[in-house]
Amino acid sequence: MCAVDTDVGTTVTPASYRRLRRATDTLRAELVVRLVGEVGLRAAEIARVRPADVGHYDRDGTDHYFVAVPDDDGGTDRRAYLPPDVEHDLRQFARANDVDDGERLVPVSPRRVQMLVAETGERAADRTGDERFRSVSSRTLRQFFARRLLAEEGVDPHVVATVGGWGSLERVERFLPDLDRADVAAAFERTSLVEGADGPSADGPTVGSRFDAAFERIRAAADALSTASTRGGVERRTCERLVDGEPYAVAWIGQQRGDAVGVAAQAGAGAVELDGVSPEDGAVGAALSTDEVRTTDDVQSDPAFGAWRDHADATGYRAAAVVPVGDGESTDSVLGVGTVAPVTDRERALLSDLGRRIGQAITVVEQRKLLLADTVVELTFESGDQGSFFAGLSAEHDCTLTLDGVVPGEDGALVYFVTLSGAGAEQVLSWATDRAAVDDARLVRDYGDESLLELVVSGPDVATTLVDHGATVGEMDATAGTERVVGQVSAETDVRQLVATVTDAFPDTELVTKRERDRPAETPTAFRASLRDSLTEKQSAVLQAAFHAGYFEWPRGSTAEELADAIGITSPTLHNHLRRAQQKLLTAFFTDDQRPGDPESPWAED
Repeated sequence: MCAVDTDVGTTVTPASYRRLRRATDTLRAELVVRLVGEVGLRAAEIARVRPADVGHYDRDGTDHYFVAVPDDDGGTDRRAYLPPDVEHDLRQFARANDVDDGERLVPVSPRRVQMLVAETGERAADRTGDERFRSVSSRTLRQFFARRLLAEEGVDPHVVATVGGWGSLERVERFLPDLDRADVAAAFERTSLVEGADGPSADGPTVGSRFDAAFERIRAAADALSTASTRGGVERRTCERLVDGEPYAVAWIGQQRGDAVGVAAQAGAGAVELDGVSPEDGAVGAALSTDEVRTTDDVQSDPAFGAWRDHADATGYRAAAVVPVGDGESTDSVLGVGTVAPVTDRERALLSDLGRRIGQAITVVEQRKLLLADTVVELTFESGDQGSFFAGLSAEHDCTLTLDGVVPGEDGALVYFVTLSGAGAEQVLSWATDRAAVDDARLVRDYGDESLLELVVSGPDVATTLVDHGATVGEMDATAGTERVVGQVSAETDVRQLVATVTDAFPDTELVTKRERDRPAETPTAFRASLRDSLTEKQSAVLQAAFHAGYFEWPRGSTAEELADAIGITSPTLHNHLRRAQQKLLTAFFTDDQRPGDPESPWAED
């Protein structure tokens, strides 16, 4: 299905991974490489794992092993699958080094774990003469872990997302191999749809007509998302497509508005009476709080679906589902569907994926509206809450951090470019990489009294919370424990709800100013808005990251490999997005009214 390439770089392959393992010089380094490349653990997780976290599971006489991945609070984040030979090496390492069950296997900082991987890559490059090994990192090994399971082993993407801690299918989609007609034909030959093929037996599972119908409705709803230009359009078209045929009798989208959930869009038989439902009660509340799909086979007997009973009785459906609608970071809406037959597990997975797609589509149109709006609401927050990452960092080191730029990164993280003053860069980087909130950190430029740092932050921060809820953060600075963040939201945003979200997460935080600002009709503003609208989300993120990381400076502040690693993409993909973005930027700047021969052109003929 996919060729095994021996190229190294930001993409590790089975052949290069074997050479990398052979380059390890200690048992600890080899164990670290295997825990990342074969178990999918992050650097911070490896630094917390203990022998006691490993558990045994017997399934029909076959031994399996799992590691309960510790989170930052001492609980369990997830259970990662531990291949038997890795489990054997882990136990052997623990015995050889007298590591007790309750002690950390690798008692070093997450930054040191990252350095062990990088040092192994350096040795592999020296040993093989292949310079591309020098770009291997813990992030690229996790990508190898996902690609190998998906492309080589054929593991279900749901399983890969779960054991690897990606949380959703969207975050592993980029690791899936491209399919040709032979792959598709082979897949369908394993079903009952192809006559004469070796599909499932008569006693085995078959593709039911109801699931086929549900699949078609959900696919139609997903396809319609790209054509909507407003939030209302996204919600309305989703509902209309879902009920345009069997099996759904009704579809609606409810949005949290303060202490209630109101119906924002609906389609199907009759009106949905759900206004006034608390977001903390019943199936709707459960979907909002847990970010998981809730279903019932019988609305009339299920107390969690009590608000649905009159409507279900009037329109004739019996089963129902409530689907969280969010972009992977925040959830403030739900999708509800009513149907005659129970919702299957496969259908439930499709609905969950649709909910994420709706959330992402809403985020895109809201951000576009913010970029093009004549009036925006500017909010300024001040926080002394040490639970906010930048406030805590500035307090710990009595320093000042000033935001240069922020772009989206891998797994929902944000890549911050910040100027540091008042503290040493290495000291701050060492502290930051030891925090669970930070996936990666590096020095971009040292200017003497100041330094430019790149911090990949996935943990809690006031600025991150604002971005997760659709705001654009234009300013952020943190000094000696006090963080100030200035964000802009569209005029239609529920500011009260946004402020409550921020202050609930960070109690020692207050909104100090709120004001409406008119965007003047200036040519630079119009130019930037037009350009941003023409760039894809990925092209914009890559272009911004390259700019803030000094990629266009001479000498370069960052290499393409470093940029790709921070964002979570391969180097060829980064170059592709960057070149396309540059082409659009240059096309927008060099308009058709200035060509060689024009009076304003420097190339005009004398």
